[in-house]
Amino acid sequence: MQISKEALDLKYQLQELCKVQNLCICGFFIALYVVLSFFNIPISSIVEIRIGFLAFIAAGMMGGPVMGFTVGFLGDMLNSFVRGFSYFPGFSLSYALVGALCGLILYRSKITKLRAVACALVEFVISITLTSTWLYLMYGTPLQVLLTTRIIKCTMNFFVNIVIIYVFLEALQKVVRVALPARR
Repeated sequence: MQISKEALDLKYQLQELCKVQNLCICGFFIALYVVLSFFNIPISSIVEIRIGFLAFIAAGMMGGPVMGFTVGFLGDMLNSFVRGFSYFPGFSLSYALVGALCGLILYRSKITKLRAVACALVEFVISITLTSTWLYLMYGTPLQVLLTTRIIKCTMNFFVNIVIIYVFLEALQKVVRVALPARR
């Protein structure tokens, strides 16, 4: 698996993000995240399938790490306000990193199962490390307790996320080819 040269050209991506069409796409993915975050599927008291992160990954695929980062950060901020959650910037940073790192993996690249695994791994690592840290800082729950439950939860989600990411991005890539043929 190789990262495209375009994925590393952050200056170009920032210039592209300032174009009206790309700002609209960015806004669409931010709104998509807010909507998808309402549709979590509870499996047990500690495990639920979340699909909101697909918006960050899709933004990274479409606009690169810069758009992925932007959608992750602003999407979390907006979601906090829409849903009435108290805002904690650490979660915005986590989601921004998921979008940016998945953008590095996916931007201007063919969707493969290996890339889906890599994106699921990014989400897994950030969820285990940073999200656990933010929960510790917010609630004071001992890290050992947090990590024990979160490793189980995140491991179960990891395998589900691989399938969700692959199926979603395959479908999105087909839609993009038809709707925005000049982008690819």
